[in-house]
Amino acid sequence: MAEEKKIARDIEENIQYLKELLGVGESFDIIFREFYIGRKKIATYSINAMVNDDLMSDVLEDIVARSPEELAVDTLDKIFYNRATHTQTKKQENMKEAITSLLSGELVMFIDGEDTCIIIDARKYPARMPAESNIEKVTRGSRDSFVETIVFNTALIRRRLRDPRLRFEIIKVGARSQTDIAVTYIQDIANPNLVKKIKEKINAITIDGVPMAEKAIEEYIVGGFKWNPLPKVRYTERPDVAVTHLLEGHVLLLTDTSPTATIMPTTMFHHLQHVEEYRQNALVGTYLRWVRIIGVLFAYLLPPLWLAMVMQNKLLPDALAFLGPKDPGVIPIGIQFILAELGVELVRMATVHVPSAQATSLGFIGAFMLGEIATKVGLFANEAVFYTAIAAVGSFATPSVEFSMALRLFRMLNVILVMLFKLPGLVVGIIIFLLTLGFTKSFGVPYLWPLIPLNLAALKDMFVRMPIPTKVMRPAMLKPLDQDHIAGPSDKQEAKAQGTKQPQQDDAEEDKEL
Repeated sequence: MAEEKKIARDIEENIQYLKELLGVGESFDIIFREFYIGRKKIATYSINAMVNDDLMSDVLEDIVARSPEELAVDTLDKIFYNRATHTQTKKQENMKEAITSLLSGELVMFIDGEDTCIIIDARKYPARMPAESNIEKVTRGSRDSFVETIVFNTALIRRRLRDPRLRFEIIKVGARSQTDIAVTYIQDIANPNLVKKIKEKINAITIDGVPMAEKAIEEYIVGGFKWNPLPKVRYTERPDVAVTHLLEGHVLLLTDTSPTATIMPTTMFHHLQHVEEYRQNALVGTYLRWVRIIGVLFAYLLPPLWLAMVMQNKLLPDALAFLGPKDPGVIPIGIQFILAELGVELVRMATVHVPSAQATSLGFIGAFMLGEIATKVGLFANEAVFYTAIAAVGSFATPSVEFSMALRLFRMLNVILVMLFKLPGLVVGIIIFLLTLGFTKSFGVPYLWPLIPLNLAALKDMFVRMPIPTKVMRPAMLKPLDQDHIAGPSDKQEAKAQGTKQPQQDDAEEDKEL
């Protein structure tokens, strides 16, 4: 087995072993090359289209250009220290690790008579360049987003956060896929117990591969009730959002082949915030946040609430008697809502699957031809279509796609309960939703924090977009090592040692005197 095999000194033994294991000659993308340096035989392995050919040609050309006498003794060390001038070069004695490096895109070099190989990282992954996210668009702000190549994503974060304490710890997941997962955090901010817990959960994953990338990893590590639709992590494609959460004390996972960063832990209120609020004036941002929250409430509550009032219209005061449908249609009103919900989902799914050029036509068909004709022929009441449309707009206004989908499921449950039990059914549905929120936790953090447990200062920040200079404290739920944004620990210690005050304190006192 590759797990137990060491690199043999006889290069022919290594060549034969790799030929059988990798299918050299069968798989066209395995590039095998033999050549001699003096009297020493060299064998190199690489993956087609994953190695920078120009760079490797320069390195190998410099190696073979040496005289035989120069490399006759200590061949490996002389090549490694004097000839293989590429910066990302290492030695490897374990065959399994060497094969993993090869299949990751690195070039592996075996030398006859040596029980160690040389690995040169000259990878050139098929990759797209950073572009604007289609999910988290802003009217003003950066237009770059994460891509499917993990090294690009780490560079996008490093560009915004030049902190020497920023850590990207690589863990490989999947016995066959060997997918790279980067556990990302700031060492002197993130709670070490949280970091340790996340790494332990990742290391405990036993599966052959994770082709679904970040979603498969999430399902392994979040724990809890598997059928709870509420998302316990937050996804983002924006580097600025990722860095903001890192500075608060969150831990991020960057998964190779995925253009998404996974933020942990999160609460319900994290899924109700959008980067656009912080790209506008604080008052405008607060207004946008409240409009979004009202839209989310409409998305969850409006159709079942209207249905409950219509089915028990005797409980309505005279001022609200107009809420009932003028023409209820040939289908029971509750069934209308269920069919309308399914229709909206079908249109949404079809919009995702069809080419962009056809999306507009599909929306026209769904909105006008299906909706309008269904009401004209008497299948649907106008009110059912209207309230379903408002709920759909509220769902699309929810920043988190995962939280929006969870709300749709809870809304459907409410509609069914109202059909069966009328107004008491709505009450039961709301209670189920609140209990689910109350008992859900994300890595030990209550999902309703800072509402439960109550933290007034943090709760105010969830509903009011405060100016950035006033946001001094990091979220207490994360239990960060450094609890405020004023300065890093080393800066504070240096200021204390010199007997000086921090600039923020100086400015505050000066403003007070003025």
